[in-house]
Formats: sequence, C-alpha cells, structure tokens
Amino acid sequence: MKTMEFKLTNINVKLEAYLLNNTGDLASIKSRPAVLICPGGAYRVCSEREAEPIAIAFLAEGYQAFVLTYSLNENAAFPNPLYDAEEALTLIRNHSEEWRINPDKIAAIGFSAGGHVAAALGTRGKIRPNALILGYPCVLSSISEILPAPVPSLVEVVDEQTPPTFIFHTFTDETVPVANAIQLANALNQVKVPFELHIFQKGCHGLSLAKDVTSAGHNQFINPHVAKWFDLCVSWLTNLFGGLDYAGKAISEYSVDAALELVWPNPLCRQIILEYIPGFDQAPQFEAALSVSLRQISEFAPGVFTKEQLNELDKRLKAVPLEM
Repeated sequence: MKTMEFKLTNINVKLEAYLLNNTGDLASIKSRPAVLICPGGAYRVCSEREAEPIAIAFLAEGYQAFVLTYSLNENAAFPNPLYDAEEALTLIRNHSEEWRINPDKIAAIGFSAGGHVAAALGTRGKIRPNALILGYPCVLSSISEILPAPVPSLVEVVDEQTPPTFIFHTFTDETVPVANAIQLANALNQVKVPFELHIFQKGCHGLSLAKDVTSAGHNQFINPHVAKWFDLCVSWLTNLFGGLDYAGKAISEYSVDAALELVWPNPLCRQIILEYIPGFDQAPQFEAALSVSLRQISEFAPGVFTKEQLNELDKRLKAVPLEM
C-alpha cells in the first residue's frame, strides 16, 4: 500500500490517498472501486475516528480509499465544502487509470457534518459519485444552529440523478435527530432513487465503526449491534458495483501471464502446457492453480520451468489463435 497527500484549492483543504498495490499475486486486478470519505466534526474539525479507520476498513474489502479534509470553521460557509468535494472527486477520476480505479464505481461516504458534504456532492454536485453512504448525516437546515455557518437543507434538492444511497442512523441520536435520515429517505423514495435505510434503536451520535478501534476509549462509542452497519454497507455496495474488475476475464492473447483458467480450456494450449508439465491436470494442486498464471506458478515453484522454457512456452501460447 502507498499513501499520498494532495493540497486542494481552498485553505487547509487536503485529500489523503490510501492505495492498494496491484502487483505480484494481485497483478490480475484491472481496477478497484473507491470511497471518498468525509469525516464528521460539526464543520469545526474532521474527526480522526471517522477518517483513517474507515479508509483501512474499506482497504480490507479491496477498495482504494481517500479521506477529504474539507473547509472548516471560518472557511466552512457553504458551498465551500461542496467545492472541496467536487475537486477531490475530479482528482480521483482524473487519476483513475493510474490508481487502478474504476471511475464508475466511486462512493462518497460521510458522517454527521461530513454526511452533509457527501450528500451535497450527490445532490448538488457538478459531478457526482456513483453511490452515497451516509452515517447519521446532517441534511436538514435546522442543524445549522450547532454549526459555525448555516447549511442548506439537501432534502429538497434530491433528484433523479442522485446516486443510490445507503443510510444508517440511530433512533436515540440526540445531536443529529433521526428525522434527518427519515426525511432524506422519503425524498429519495419520491424520485425513485434506490436506497437502503437502517435505523438502529439505540446508540449515541458519532459512532463511526461502533467498535473499540474507533472508540477513543469511550464506551458509548462501542455498540456491537450498530457495528453491523459496515458489513451491511459492503454487501450493498457489492450488489451495486459487483466485484473487482480482473484483467484476466478478457484476454487479447494466450500467454504465461493470463489466468490459467482462461488458457486451459483451449485444447491446443492444454496440449502445449502438458508438454512442459506432464500430468499437471492430475496434480492435487491443479484446481487451485487455475486461478493464477503460469508465470506465477513458476515463481511459487521455481523448479517447474527454466527461464528459457518459460519464454518458449509463452511464445508457443501466443501463437495459438484466440478464437480456437
């Protein structure tokens, strides 16, 4: 994994990138989905509890992750934070090929005030994400009384271009009333935008992952029942985006770098491979080997091929017409 930081246009605004490597055993991954994370913090701070831990959780699910520190305090007047989110999303899409990201599989996720930023991007943005994930979001203008600058309600601007949305909230949230989630869901329903809404009965505001790792030592931020939101969210995203995009699923030629499962079905390729590895299809590891390439097999078991044999095998496989 590598990390990068980009300073954006507005004062003290930055985008932090957490990028998984697509090398070695993972070289067959053509592109990944991504999440743009907007932490909460009442437009005064960006909570660390809703930043890197969220990125790491999504990294573990195969996503590239980005954390946006948007305009805060005296700079937080709307639409500055929206402009920050638009700039961040543009940056991600412009680098999507370099960072192995599918530009059509980018979700914006926001918590509390960060939920307002993400929801604004999804409802008012000049460019929009492909999905929204909103945790106890501020979307009603009535929440302005606890913020450093007034914010517009976003319920009225939900339209048919608003992306599919996942929302979770708690009934007992005393900081951002659950009405924010309910009214947003109603607005989505009115324009037939697909959504999933989870209202957990008990839980305070600002739960993040609702686990010890994001509790900062405060027991009220640990709630095993609410913690289920993350797995529910990942399942929802998988249904929406599908799995990872693998280059091996569509090959332009047979070779030692293509996934063996795509090479082996061809009778001539199979015959050539068996010349180099007699009895290969009878080996106990055969089924597992189908998921990797012949080059990877040579790396796992250096005695299988010499370098010259691997190069020769590659040339012979490439000479086999793909349509056979």
